[in-house]
This record gives sequence, C-alpha cells and structure tokens, in this order.
Amino acid sequence: MKKYMPFFRVGMIEEMAYRAGLLAWVLITFLQLICVVFLWISVYKNAVSDVINGFTFKEMIVYFVVTNIFAFICLESQTLHDINTEIKDGTIAISFIKPISYRLRFLYRCMGACACRSLLVGIPSLVIAFIAFISLDYIRIGSVPGFIVHIVLFIIATILAVAIYDTIDYICGVMCFYTTAAWGLNFSKSVLVSFFSGVLIPLSFFPGKSANIVKVLPFAGLSQNPVSILTLRVDIETSVKYILNSIFWLIIFSILAKLIFNRASRKVTVQGG
Repeated sequence: MKKYMPFFRVGMIEEMAYRAGLLAWVLITFLQLICVVFLWISVYKNAVSDVINGFTFKEMIVYFVVTNIFAFICLESQTLHDINTEIKDGTIAISFIKPISYRLRFLYRCMGACACRSLLVGIPSLVIAFIAFISLDYIRIGSVPGFIVHIVLFIIATILAVAIYDTIDYICGVMCFYTTAAWGLNFSKSVLVSFFSGVLIPLSFFPGKSANIVKVLPFAGLSQNPVSILTLRVDIETSVKYILNSIFWLIIFSILAKLIFNRASRKVTVQGG
C-alpha cells in the first residue's frame, strides 16, 4: 500500500492545481441543482398527491440536493482518459514494465482526487445543506448516536462507490486497447451510470418490477444507496445490506477488469507505432 500513496497524493495535487476547473464544475452543479429544484416544485404543485413514488416534496428536495453534491464528489474519474492518452502517446509500454499494479495505480489516484474534492467542496457543502434542512424541518434526526452510525456507514458506502465507479471507468479504458472511440465509451458510461444510479431520477420511479431489479444492480450503490443512508431514508440493517451489495459488485467488477485486461494487454497497439 505504501508504494501507491504517491499516486493518492498526485490525485489530490492535480485537483488543487486546476482550481479554476473545480470552481467551474461547482458552478455548473449549482445551476443544475437550481433547475432541478424548480422542476420538482412545479411537479408537486400540479400533482394529485403529496407523495410521489414514496417521496414527499421535502424528501425529494433533500434527495436531489444531496445526490448532486455526492455525484460531484464521487462520480468523476480520469482513468479512462489517462489510459487512452497512454495508448496514444506510447507511454503504455513503460507502464507495463513498472513493478506496480497497473490497476491500483489508477484507483489510488482516483481516491486522492475524490478526497480533495470532498475536503474542498463536498464536506462543507453537505454540512451547510444539512444545517439548512434541519432548520427547515426537511430532515429529522431521531438520535445523535444513530445519526453518527449512519455517517460511518455512509463513508464506507462512499468509498465503495468511488471504487466501483473507477473500476467501471477502468474497464472502459481497457476497451480502448481495441478501439479509439474513447469519447463514445465515456459518454455511454456516463449516461448508463446517471440513469441507473438514481442521479437523474430516484430508482423507485422505474415502472413495475424493474424498480426492484435496478435496486440490486451495482449502479444503485454509486449514488442512491449512499444518499439514502446519509439522509436517513433507510435503517441501519438496510444500510448494511446496501454496503454488502456494493462489496459483492466491487469483487465482480474487479475480477472482470482483471480478465479483460489480461486479454486486452496482449493485443494493445500504440497509435502511430
């Protein structure tokens, strides 16, 4: 683990080096959030019921505010881009002969970037949001010890979410060994994750039995499950089940990534070389 800590620090340094880009994403996320809030105000104003698919208006606002902050912190990875760049400039050959794990190098870098975003933007934003929601009676905390347990479980779920998302990004990056369509792979991955993770709409909005199916897929652990834990929508027992589900899918994706990499690395072709 010690030899991968420099990559963790590199991830943090890169985030701080491009502060203008970080601030731009904060502004974009804030504007998106405003649009979403006004959208749901209109929806509930014209709804026939105060509860839509298990969400009251207050719960929906809390959900989307926390989800947008969470997605900004965790659903971001440069792994696919970095792998594609290494293939293009030929440095992929050097990376293969280094005495380190090609996979863990990207994972620690992603974790470092996520930690930096959390410290600079995520934690302050969540603290401000929760103070506002509690004062407006949008969130009710039953007991402080119970809330602390939820926070601990949320942190674990968040780490797993970052690991799963980066593993998916890594698998897409390895697919660049076969194709130069990195932009298309990244776009497809982003749409898939946003739709099935609950970033665009809560998973309870899916029709019929498909909602139950989507909830056990790995994508639920990328956003909705951690957010549900933090906002106290689920009890501790359900929170633990969410975490176990994420661990299961992380193991599956890690094995899949290893198998794909072992096969793809035999055929990698450096562009222009």
